[in-house]
Amino acid sequence: MNQPMYACILPDLSYQFATREYLNMLGWQSDVSGTPLAQVHSDETLFELQHGMMLARSNGSSALTWRPFEEDNGLWLQLEICWNPIAELYIVNAMRTQQAAARELARDPDDGLFAYTPQAVMLLDDENRIYRINPSFSEVSGFSLEDVVGQGPGIVTNRDIAPELFDHLWQQLMLRGYWEGELWNRHKDGHSYPAWYSLMALRDESSDITGFVAQFSDITSCYSGQHRFSHTSYDALTGLPDEQMLLDQLNQRLLKGSLYNQNSGLILIQLDSGGCETEQVITAMAARLGAQVRESDLLALDQMNHFVMVLDYCPDEMVMEQFADRVMAVLQEDVEVSGELIPFTFSVAGVLADNKGLSAELMLDRARLVVNSAEGETGFRLYDSSLGSGKVLSRDELLAGVSGSGLQLRFNPVYALEGHHLTAAEVTLLMNHPQQGNLSPEQFIPQLSRYGLLEEYHQQLEQQLSPMIKLWGGFEQFHNLCIRLQDEELFSIAVIDNLIRLMVKAGLPPQRLMIILNASQMYLFPDEIEELKAKGALLLLDLQETSIERLPDPLFPDMLLLNAELVETQMREDRSSRRVEQLIASARENGLEVLAEGVRTTGQMTRLTLQGCSRMSGNYVGRDLSLEQLIERLDLEH
Repeated sequence: MNQPMYACILPDLSYQFATREYLNMLGWQSDVSGTPLAQVHSDETLFELQHGMMLARSNGSSALTWRPFEEDNGLWLQLEICWNPIAELYIVNAMRTQQAAARELARDPDDGLFAYTPQAVMLLDDENRIYRINPSFSEVSGFSLEDVVGQGPGIVTNRDIAPELFDHLWQQLMLRGYWEGELWNRHKDGHSYPAWYSLMALRDESSDITGFVAQFSDITSCYSGQHRFSHTSYDALTGLPDEQMLLDQLNQRLLKGSLYNQNSGLILIQLDSGGCETEQVITAMAARLGAQVRESDLLALDQMNHFVMVLDYCPDEMVMEQFADRVMAVLQEDVEVSGELIPFTFSVAGVLADNKGLSAELMLDRARLVVNSAEGETGFRLYDSSLGSGKVLSRDELLAGVSGSGLQLRFNPVYALEGHHLTAAEVTLLMNHPQQGNLSPEQFIPQLSRYGLLEEYHQQLEQQLSPMIKLWGGFEQFHNLCIRLQDEELFSIAVIDNLIRLMVKAGLPPQRLMIILNASQMYLFPDEIEELKAKGALLLLDLQETSIERLPDPLFPDMLLLNAELVETQMREDRSSRRVEQLIASARENGLEVLAEGVRTTGQMTRLTLQGCSRMSGNYVGRDLSLEQLIERLDLEH
């Protein structure tokens, strides 16, 4: 039986204690007490560990998949990191993932792990034929060795699974050597059940495949109740999944829906009790709404205390409206607290997935946009595109929007892998519209330009960035502020002149200001971009489909950007993966660093690291920060 693998880490990033099993896993022979993490781990693995510790410091705990040795593709660990504020140390609990266990099972199937592991295990030869199973296999599937020997794994899996899923599975198995995910199995008695699989390809010294290991567990019990998720991120008040878990699970369902051509739906419920007994109202409604969701659905609570329901199968608007009617019937009743009825109002918004690459984050933003535009109306409203950027704003609305209170400055943090420090931030000014919610610059800047209001907008940008520029010199490792310019802004770049003037006055070189541009802008505005470079600003190029070599020397960028769409699609499309590899290789040849934006999962971060990406932004490394939060974060790092 494996002994526990855990360690205690001090805030100064050194080990206080580690169990022998933990040290054996790392290959560390001596006592690790007092040893800095940097002496034990490589830069990449240290980056992941420190990131998990940072999340644990903020949230109390965090979980991540971790590979302690870059050269060992088979050893992956699941880390649970907790911050103990009383003892002031991090507790790291490490567990072998199923990929690591699979390698051990294949190496020595006569070992006790093969016989006693609760997971069903089948060993397959290089022709994908079963030649050995463990006792748990028969217990879970109902099949004996005589039933399956010489057969392919299809004898266990449900044959109704979409072929696209198997194509994706096989590609991952061939390219990466392993695959994990959910499949539906068929029991010997005929019934189907969901199973969580871990598949691993075995290779010899010549990299030829010698066989496969397949492990699976029956997860039927995980499909009932709110305990069906392994993620341990729950709201403390209601016990419901929080926003982080909601987004993780919804993104998985959207991917699954795209494979099976099945839509998901999202319903967001905003409650307003006028500030009276708010927590009691939320707790009571959590119980009521929990009784309405189906076993395959999800009920969660987001950061704004909105209830969010994810409908696992929602083929059209009619189904969503029928479900919303059931929900609103429950919401009609007041909540009783200490014998007193607490009245409240509510708004219900619905968003239907469109199977066109819609992300969980965008679905949730759309639902919030609907409730923000409800203007106190009670009832159900479905999202439509007229609520988005297509709506034309009046000059008065735009004038109100570019006032000091109408613009919200946000910083998207960029982390450097080497040293795991906050090295830059992408700057965005959002316009807060009373009906449409927060609008992005690409939504309102063309309209500002049409009414001649860009100068007012740029004055607000300069004014809100001024406090950061004054403090910037004290943060040596924080290199760049990155600003994305829209086409309309490139006709007049006075705002860049003013920002550089503020920087020089604060003793900062202009090179610490970075302008984000796309390839079409490089061709349409060559004179303006040459002027930007002449002033000393650096260029961060969102390359997309243009090669670096086609750009003339005066327009050559200083850094390359992999946009969020490429980061997302390369995880499921070979073509996009090859494109990313080509871009990074081209950047290396030209001595450029690469920044990946929109990184939201461990898998994305790991692949980008292996491909040579050195800087990353996105929800995985840190959500958007206000000016005060950015300064606080930089103070902690320095």
